Amino acid sequence: MAKGQREISVSEFFVKNRHLLGFDSPAKALLTTVKEAVDNALDACEEAGILPELRIEVHDLALEAKGKDAELTKGEGRFLVVVEDNGPGIVKAQVPKIFGKLLYGSKFHRLKQARGQQGIGISAAAMYGQLTTGKPIRVTSRV
Repeated sequence: MAKGQREISVSEFFVKNRHLLGFDSPAKALLTTVKEAVDNALDACEEAGILPELRIEVHDLALEAKGKDAELTKGEGRFLVVVEDNGPGIVKAQVPKIFGKLLYGSKFHRLKQARGQQGIGISAAAMYGQLTTGKPIRVTSRV
């Protein structure tokens, strides 16, 4: 039995199970991405005792390319999601862990249910974006 066991990468797990994480269609993936980013912003502000202020932008890249290189993005359904908040920010050394690992977060120690506790959300959104576009994500933090 041990011969049949093998380890899979996080990205392979994600590809095989993205339907369980809210990324089974482009529309659902967009909704999940925005929700996870907003949840994280609200949680960070709440934990720091800050009244949250958020700015959310969703850009349809195909619509914005219309008249330029519309053929390059035609039918691709690619979006740029920007979420800005007035939270405490993310320490630079933590950015790769927060956005690059599943099951990584700061809420595992809490006993009460919060908006999300799995440590999967925003990293899954980043992974979905990378897998579907082949492009890196960009994270900017004031810290």
